[in-house]
Amino acid sequence: MKSVLISIGSWFVGVAALLSGLSLLPAGVVRLSAAGLAPLITTALIFSLAYGPSLTWLSSKVKVTNSNSVFLLTSSLILNLPVFLISLLAIGRTLLAAEAYALMISFAAMGATFGLGFLWSSSRSKRIREPTATPRLIVSKHALARGAN
Repeated sequence: MKSVLISIGSWFVGVAALLSGLSLLPAGVVRLSAAGLAPLITTALIFSLAYGPSLTWLSSKVKVTNSNSVFLLTSSLILNLPVFLISLLAIGRTLLAAEAYALMISFAAMGATFGLGFLWSSSRSKRIREPTATPRLIVSKHALARGAN
């Protein structure tokens, strides 16, 4: 349930980043209509649902507790490589450069949000620490010999 809530939250962040990036462009430049924005929103939802299994698999393979940046980089950059490549290839054909960059930034923000949410909610095994000063029993040889009889 946590993963679904994190997916929806990261999806909202990604869509908000996309819409805010597109709102910074001049009014006549943006060519996205409701019909063009619906597939982008759907794609963002599908990608945000795909982050969970990938990061769960990665957490089973990575056992070091100090490597939290691996999850952020994986979810924001590596898992979004198809989106980045398609956006770069679409510049000049179907997307303007500013639209493509806004799309890439929104997916990176969505991935980073999911990675942070995954780290905060993950139930990675915590290391149990032993007390620093353990009491030592000092027993003489004679006491051990008497107890054995």
